[in-house]
Amino acid sequence: MISLKNIYNIIKNKIMKFNKVLLSGVVALSCVSASAQEADKTVNVFTPHWYGQAQIGGQYTLGEIGFGKLLSPNAQIGVGYNFNKVVGARLSFNAWQSKAGQKVTDPTSNATTTYKWKWNYIAPMVDATFNLTNLFCEYNPNRLVEVGVFGGIGANIAWGNDEAADAQAAILKTPGANLAGYDKSAKPLEYLWDGSKVRFAARVGANVDFNISDRVKLGVEVSANTLSDGYNSKKAGNPDWYFNALVGVKYAFG
Repeated sequence: MISLKNIYNIIKNKIMKFNKVLLSGVVALSCVSASAQEADKTVNVFTPHWYGQAQIGGQYTLGEIGFGKLLSPNAQIGVGYNFNKVVGARLSFNAWQSKAGQKVTDPTSNATTTYKWKWNYIAPMVDATFNLTNLFCEYNPNRLVEVGVFGGIGANIAWGNDEAADAQAAILKTPGANLAGYDKSAKPLEYLWDGSKVRFAARVGANVDFNISDRVKLGVEVSANTLSDGYNSKKAGNPDWYFNALVGVKYAFG
């Protein structure tokens, strides 16, 4: 005959076994839930890397004649390195063509003539780059759009200024001519240069990049570039400027 004590022990053992099974099930369920959460949580780690860049677009050289008359083609190639998700450096070679012009009024007939000239240049520049999107947001390699700024220094190496010499010769054929934007005592193309000319240059700019794949970005870039007076052969008493707008592709290595 089974005593009450034996019945109690049997029930106690059953309950303990049930508790062990239940506890094991809870632990297993917790592990599955934690694993699922870890799988859903993506940790993006930025990897420093090199990139190459090729761009093409246009330039506006600041001057005294119509905006459209001072537009010229522009191109740029570069290589850069992103040290972290925000800060990088870039070496680029910006080149092609700049333009200038001068409106001249004949004091006798009041007829106005516009003279234009162009020349070539190449500008090696070193920039510090800053990714503003990654600065203010978490790094995400799958983000569609990124915005950045940059600033740098370099040199502008110019040549082929023969058209400016021709313009000066033509202007000098008009005695007492009034030069638009200057007082009547100003001399035409007072800073006329020939051969090749190297000037210190500085620039600031901004860019917007669109991520096409893990390695490829399409981008738009605008920059303001300044250099010493006389770049356009004219004496203005202040630095000269040109502005570039470029579109291009960026390819990441590594």
